[in-house]
Amino acid sequence: MDDIGEILRVWDVLEMPRQALLPMITGRVDATLSTEDEAAFWGGPDYSRREFGALVGAAAAGIALPQLANLPGRVDAGHVRFLRASLEQIRGQDRVIGGTGLLRQGQRLLERARAMLDECEYSTATGNELLVVTADLGIVTAWLAYDAGNQELARTLYNDAALLAHCSGDPELQVHAHANMAQQATYLARTTGRKGTAREALRFADQAAVAARHLPSATLQALIALRQALAHSELGDEIAFRRLIGRARDEVDRGRHDSDQSWTHFVGHSEITGYEAIGYGTLGRPERAAELYRRVLEDDRSPRDRAYYRARLAGSLAQVGDLSSAIDEGLAVLPQLVEGSLTSGRVLHELRPVRDAAAARAEEFRDQYDRAEAMLASA
Repeated sequence: MDDIGEILRVWDVLEMPRQALLPMITGRVDATLSTEDEAAFWGGPDYSRREFGALVGAAAAGIALPQLANLPGRVDAGHVRFLRASLEQIRGQDRVIGGTGLLRQGQRLLERARAMLDECEYSTATGNELLVVTADLGIVTAWLAYDAGNQELARTLYNDAALLAHCSGDPELQVHAHANMAQQATYLARTTGRKGTAREALRFADQAAVAARHLPSATLQALIALRQALAHSELGDEIAFRRLIGRARDEVDRGRHDSDQSWTHFVGHSEITGYEAIGYGTLGRPERAAELYRRVLEDDRSPRDRAYYRARLAGSLAQVGDLSSAIDEGLAVLPQLVEGSLTSGRVLHELRPVRDAAAARAEEFRDQYDRAEAMLASA
């Protein structure tokens, strides 16, 4: 079998960019090639075994064709490794470009994993691993839909992933699913004004807390406290909100644990400050929120997170009547959305209040916002 051709064929049908293979091979999320190197890498015979050996060992054992009609007869550890590596690659890319540009890739990968889980043969051990990675893919793809602004799809995917996580018996997966469902419900409560959705967010976060009661990871416990805190802020309970922010800081101060999952690495004092800002904004204190958002932007954050918190800052400044500064902050974000280097509908949504408040003197802002909205709608 032509190993490179086979892997590239799988990758192309899954609609994964070929550049995304590099981090899987090198182990670095930011791995890139210069333009001069690309042709040799994708077509040069010297790279056929040397660069693709590790990936081929994980993927070529059975992923022959991406079409569901050509699933492997029996799933083995190689297939699971391929799915896991692909999942981590999407997760790393999301921190840079956001969900809209990755959602289709996530859906295709999830579709294949679910078909393998439902239709193929495998050993008990491999089946358990496949169930876990499929649930994890469901959570990641739901997050991409959430970040893209497709809340209906995100809700459906989260519900399916939560069921798989429950069936797996893996408490960390259950925490991840319910904590993310709490996050989405809090967002929906903020955008719709429905108190019942905020109460639902609190129930999801409390379910995550129950699943995590015996888990030693402090970052996991801190994340749950943050989800609970924002739900309480939506319900107008500032006392509970502040108490839970304090609990999250206490957990982070305990330090990292060997059991920490890759998807909790963003949880630290900077993220807690960001949540604190969001909560104070919800509680009607946009001046305090703006001050805290500025602190977050002084920290080392991923490109997507930095854009998100800058957009939140712009919204807070618009709330306090400082439209000129709000427009300046928004214009620091919009070019990324217009150019397509950032594809987060969630980030754009946070700039909507600035767009609505922008007067004729803010023509540049309104024009770039409208172009970004059209760009994401066509993605």
